[in-house]
Amino acid sequence: MSVLQYEEEGFLPDALLNYLVRLGWSHGDQEVFTRDEMIAAFDIHDVNKAASAFNPEKLLWLNQQHMVRAAPAALVPYLRAQLRRLELDSTDQALLEGVILAQRERAKTMKEMAHNSRFFFTDTIEVDPKAAAKHLAGDSLSLLASVRERLASLHVWDAAAIHGVLEDLATQSQTGLGKIAQPVRVAVTGTAVSPPIDATLALLGRERALARIDVALARA
Repeated sequence: MSVLQYEEEGFLPDALLNYLVRLGWSHGDQEVFTRDEMIAAFDIHDVNKAASAFNPEKLLWLNQQHMVRAAPAALVPYLRAQLRRLELDSTDQALLEGVILAQRERAKTMKEMAHNSRFFFTDTIEVDPKAAAKHLAGDSLSLLASVRERLASLHVWDAAAIHGVLEDLATQSQTGLGKIAQPVRVAVTGTAVSPPIDATLALLGRERALARIDVALARA
């Protein structure tokens, strides 16, 4: 496999280097190393003479560890590179870093992160028919309309304020927060899977979030 193929698949350079070094060398029980840590800890006497076995799942795990530990700003170029492969892009640094924080524990590669985050970088979305049939029908629509009304009146648009609105509605309607969140999630992302809905709405911004809810209500 070409080294460039690993880049295309969304593996971070430091994660790949970390994995390759650990194939034939160990330093106690430590698995995750920065470059500086590997340089400081390396001793030729700790190189293993036994044959190594390449484990793709271990590489995926290690890549995610590097994604989680890296500063979001350091991952922005990798996310943008993957978005461009999807014919998407953004120069909004705050949005890009916010998406990384919201998605990095939900993806094992930057490619997977970009794929799962497309709805943040498009003006329109495609709604999954199965998700719509389950979450954008019946009582869910009246709940979605109530969410839309309350969100529109928010003076501060951030995750904490949004969470408060959803939690209050769940209490007043005597239903679980999940039954409130899922119709909103499908309306704004097109699927039933996303980061926490308060963070998702905050990142989308007031105008885009409300517009997508309006579209979902109009289609019903």
